[in-house]
Amino acid sequence: MPAPPPLPALLTGLARRGATSPAAAAARQLHAHLLIRGLPLPARAAVALVASSSSPRHARAVFDSVPAASANVYLWTATISAYARHASSSSSHALEVAGEAVALFALMLWSGPRPNAFTVTSVIKCCSKVRAVHEGLQVHAFLAKAGLGCSSVHVGAALLDLYGNIGLVGDARRVFDEMPVKNVVVGNTMVACNVRAGDMGAAREVFDGMAERDPISWNTLMSGYLHLGDTATVRELFDEMTVRNVNSWNTMIAACSEEGSLADTVKVFNRMRATGFEPDAATMAVLMSACAQLGSLTIAGQVHGLLQKSCVEMNCHVQNSLIDMYAKCGCISQAQFLFTETYPKDTVSYNVMIIAFAQHGHARDALDLFNAMVDSGLQPDAVTFLGVLSACAHAGLVEYGKNYFELMKTTYAVQQSPDHYACVVDLYGRAGLIEEAHCFVKTMPVKPHAGVWGALLNACRKHCHVDVGEIAAKELIRIEPKNPGNYVLLRNTLARGQQWDAVEDVQLSMRRKVIDKTAGCSWVEVDSVVHEFLAGDFYHPKFDEIYTILEHLYMELT
Repeated sequence: MPAPPPLPALLTGLARRGATSPAAAAARQLHAHLLIRGLPLPARAAVALVASSSSPRHARAVFDSVPAASANVYLWTATISAYARHASSSSSHALEVAGEAVALFALMLWSGPRPNAFTVTSVIKCCSKVRAVHEGLQVHAFLAKAGLGCSSVHVGAALLDLYGNIGLVGDARRVFDEMPVKNVVVGNTMVACNVRAGDMGAAREVFDGMAERDPISWNTLMSGYLHLGDTATVRELFDEMTVRNVNSWNTMIAACSEEGSLADTVKVFNRMRATGFEPDAATMAVLMSACAQLGSLTIAGQVHGLLQKSCVEMNCHVQNSLIDMYAKCGCISQAQFLFTETYPKDTVSYNVMIIAFAQHGHARDALDLFNAMVDSGLQPDAVTFLGVLSACAHAGLVEYGKNYFELMKTTYAVQQSPDHYACVVDLYGRAGLIEEAHCFVKTMPVKPHAGVWGALLNACRKHCHVDVGEIAAKELIRIEPKNPGNYVLLRNTLARGQQWDAVEDVQLSMRRKVIDKTAGCSWVEVDSVVHEFLAGDFYHPKFDEIYTILEHLYMELT
């Protein structure tokens, strides 16, 4: 019978199986036996144990148990990597973790073995993840003093990502320009830095200068243009791509959706499937968003059916998108059914359903759902209260709305934003309390934005309150001087008050400033076909028939 392996060798084998496996717990038990017996922990076993550690504290404890003379570069690197692996910008101890990683790296430079590229990359990644500005600059200074600089493309890419994450794009570009060797990862990182900063000119310059590109290069650049609304450039880049992945198709589908063209969105989606790519959760989210914008219940059902047939996991996020889609397509009953079937529900689930109830005039249901949300232990957020206040405004529940607005601050510690103040102005305005609404705006602790003044002006138009309406319009036009809707609202308010000379002045002002009224647009779904109508549009195939019926109805009414 062969002799059992020695404890250190057995420990190494167990630790290598991963932090979440039962073997990891056994490895920690064996480590405890070694400590109790006073046996040294070999560096090789320590590296495996650190790599499988469940926390940076445990990794550091293993590191400290190894004699300094036995600690090699792999052990130092594995321990610093553990800090990077567990660092997160959402953690309350994120900066503390980054600080400990930097301190260990400094100790390594002072008394340990010479770091390799993996060591340096790990400590930089740790600082980048948590956006530790001071610590990140310290690491770069250490590199310069130690003569390491951009010792490899991996180190260079990590530095670029660090400077990009902390907003120092100029420093990132200097590092990029100083790198003697660049690969596709370095180029992609520099493009991403410029995209995050919104500098698409610089991003395109780097992209065009790259000797090698992969789908990530193209996708990063396309996402930047999409964020700026430049869908034409997104289309051009997509057509130039020779190798695409799912993210490439998702970006193109999102561009079509951004343009408001559901037909093109579906067309690109079908091309994606025809080329062998299966949709993922992001694909379906874009499709559902496009369908919600169009408001077609028939297409919503088709998207839902496709989603059920695909391999996309029906998780909470996907369910939330489905609820939102059906609500915006007018089917509140299906939205409510899907909400009931969603488990577990998160804050977004409740927010989507509360807003759906508010938009469909079911104020009591929205408020009941808010109470159910609180009873379930979930914390309402700013979006939740936008839905609740909107529900109160549409139902004329002024006192309820005022109470919820105060509860935001006193009970739930949710900051009251200008959007929430706009909801309260709308609450007063819909109830005809124009003076109260105006007084509320004047005493706001935050600066009113266009939404606040717009809500007040719209209320003045509805209730024919010209004096306050003119004040609101003046402020609104000051904030948005090129928005034709503001002038139209003011003109309609003056017309309701029969101030025809003032109406003419507004129209002259629009002509003088070359401000054209945006054509009104509406659409209706008949027999599974969506018909779109623009003001002054004579191109609908059934134009003559429609206008004949309209003229007949007009005669009946008069």
